[in-house]
This record gives sequence, structure tokens and C-alpha cells, in this order.
Amino acid sequence: MTSKSNEAKKRKLTEENRTFNASWELDFVFTLSNDKPVCLICHNSISVPKKANLQRHYTAMHGDFDKHYPIGKKLREDKVASLKKKLHDQQTIFRRLLSSSDCATEAFVKISWILAKKQKPYSDGETVKACFQESADSLFVEFKNKDEIKKQISNLQLSHQTVARRVEIVSGDVFDQLLCELKNASGFSLALDESCDVTDTEQLIIWVRYDVEDKFKEELLALVPLRNTTRGEDIYNALKECLVRNSIDMKKLVSVTTDGAPAMVGRRAGLIGLLMVDSDFPNFQAYHCIIHQQALCSKLKDDALQNVMNIAVKIVNFIRAHPLNHRQFKTLLEEYECNYGDFVLHTDVRWLSKGKVLARFWDLIQEVKIFLRLKNKEEFLKFQEMPVFIVRLAFLTDITDHLNKLNLKLQGRYQILPTLMTEITVFETKLDLFISQLNIPIVIPE
Repeated sequence: MTSKSNEAKKRKLTEENRTFNASWELDFVFTLSNDKPVCLICHNSISVPKKANLQRHYTAMHGDFDKHYPIGKKLREDKVASLKKKLHDQQTIFRRLLSSSDCATEAFVKISWILAKKQKPYSDGETVKACFQESADSLFVEFKNKDEIKKQISNLQLSHQTVARRVEIVSGDVFDQLLCELKNASGFSLALDESCDVTDTEQLIIWVRYDVEDKFKEELLALVPLRNTTRGEDIYNALKECLVRNSIDMKKLVSVTTDGAPAMVGRRAGLIGLLMVDSDFPNFQAYHCIIHQQALCSKLKDDALQNVMNIAVKIVNFIRAHPLNHRQFKTLLEEYECNYGDFVLHTDVRWLSKGKVLARFWDLIQEVKIFLRLKNKEEFLKFQEMPVFIVRLAFLTDITDHLNKLNLKLQGRYQILPTLMTEITVFETKLDLFISQLNIPIVIPE
């Protein structure tokens, strides 16, 4: 008997199928709320809807209720109905307040997220709220619930401290989603680059591409500061520490893409070499970033063309670097009603700026001549009087424009290698066409 009783399954509360009897509402002044009996007098709830439990509570806590409201009388029915309505109204008000608070919270989380995506100061949250408040009178003038709308707007918490906290929460949630997706992905690829910021701190940026169901996603995994040297070992340690800290399975690594710097691609002391000899990583593919390759190939190697570029940059700097010259040149452009109102500065850090500078310089070449004559800058003016300089400038402007278009086609998210290689092949074919056209002799009619 003992063994059988031990083996007997103990009955659970959920298996008893207890239900609330409607007659208990008048007998014990209870009602059912959220699947639990609630006393209409003191609003206490009983966990188990059992008659004995309700009767014990009613007798112990509200024994004198029968004296004032006898059972079976109309007075008792009215009192119970009144208490039931009062409880329902209180619950409705609470739900409305909770719903209103949730809506306000959701609203300023979305506003904080937009400020973060647009890289705006967190203090702009108060400005957004002020704009809402000022425009509410005009936007909702014909709305019957205008006062409720304005009250909701005034409830928005958009101080810079609150916005900062919300952005941190949203950022943490987005990063957690990224790690969860990486955990479920069948594999991932990494793209790394390092550059120096305005505080002279080297920053290692790590992008990850992975599969989610039947599509690919690209996200920023980490931005890691390199405080000291930027050797291959330092980059390797920073990358591995990032992967270990975030519990990312390194065995799922498929490929790594970097630029062509020795610290990245070195076979022994470079990042790729150190990753390949590390047993924690699988056999992966190493790629040289195709945009870096295109930028390296577009570097000027011809001395004559490099000289043209240097002269154009010097002329632009002569005009832009001196405030008086800059103001006078812009005034000259306004007088001649040019399509452009100023020059574009050139920087080697931005690959596309070279083409933009040359294109603007070529479009304003006549105005530049006039300005240089006014300034008596013969050392610059003599080049613009030389036909060979003009021809080379036109060629350089045209070819850099084609290179810029190729560069833009190679950029963007969700690019795949076959598409990129196709763009390169098409451009090489286009260059062959340009070469054949340049080799055709030009007959100048007399």
C-alpha cells in the first residue's frame, strides 16, 4: 500500500476544475476578476475559488454586512451591484492610466531612437517637445479631444538625461538581438578597418555579415579603440577579445576582409597570419577589400597628370585658403551668374573628393582665369594658357569621374562578390574601349 500511495500521482490545483459559482456574488459579496475571486467590500482576492474560502473570509471580515443588507432583499442586490460597478470603474481608470503611460513611453523611446540615428544632441529632445506643444493648438484645433492630446504631449519625458538612458536601453536591446541572430546563424564574415580619429586614437571598426533564415544581414559589431600600437598582434588581440567577450562562436567564421596594410595581411605578424595559426579559428577565406584596391589603382602614377592635379589643387587652395580671395571669388561667381557658388576642397582621406574638385574646377575654368588675371598670379595663369595643360586637365577630369562612378557602385550594403567582380570587369572593358578610341588619329580639317 505504501509503494502504491507513493506512486500515486498527486492532484494539482489546475486539475480540480474549480469554477466560480454565480450565487456566491450575493451570498459572500465576491466577484470574479482576472480568474480570481475578489471581495467587493475590501478588494482582497482569494487564490482558490472554493466556497469554504470565500465564506470564511466573509464571516471573519464582514460579518455585520448581513445586518445592514439582509440576504434575499432588494437592498442587498442594489448594494452588491453598486460595489461591483465601483470596482469595475477603478480597474478601468487604472488600465486607462497604464495604457496612457505606456503610449507616452513608447513615443519618447521612438523620438530618442530618431535623435540617435540622426546623430543629434540629446538636448534636442526638449526642442522636439517644445515644437509639439507650440504646433498642437494649430494642428488639433478642430479635434474634440484637443486637451487630452496636449496633456499627452506635456507628459513626454525628453530631457537629455532621459533621452540618453533610453538610447542606451535601445542600443543594448539591438545589440542583444544581433548576438542572438549570430548565435543562430550558420556562419558569419568579418570586415575590419582601422583609422585615427580627431583625438589621435586609433579605432578598429568591425562589421559582421551573417545569414538570417533565407537572407543576409550586415551590422556593426564593435568599435574598439587601440590605445597604444597598431601592430597585427594588437589588432588580433582586440578582435579575439571582442568575439570572446560577446560569446560568439569563432568556429562559424567564413571569411575576413581587410585593407592591404601589412598589419592586416602579413603572413607572420599580420592579423590574417595570426588568425590562420590560431586553432580557435577554422580555415577561412581572406580577402582584400575591393574598394581599397580600386582606390590604390586609381592613384596617379604619371608625373604629367600628377603635376596637373597639384596645380589645380594649389589654385583652389589659393582661392579658398585666403578669406579675402574667397569672398572676392564668390562675388565674381555671383556677378557671372555661374551654376556654382564656390569651390570644393580636396582631401586625400576622401577618395571621391579628387573627382569633385576637378569637375568643379573644369566647370569654372573661365572664371578662374579672370580671377587670376585680377590678382596678377602669372605663375598659375601661365598653365591655363597652355593647350597641353587644358587637354590633360580635361582627360584627368573625365577619367576621375568614371572612377568615382565605379567607386560608388562598389559601395553600399548587401553587395555580393560576383556583382562587384562584374562591375570591375565592365570597367576594364570600358577602359579598353577608351584606349582604342584614343589611338584613333584625329584629322583636323584645314
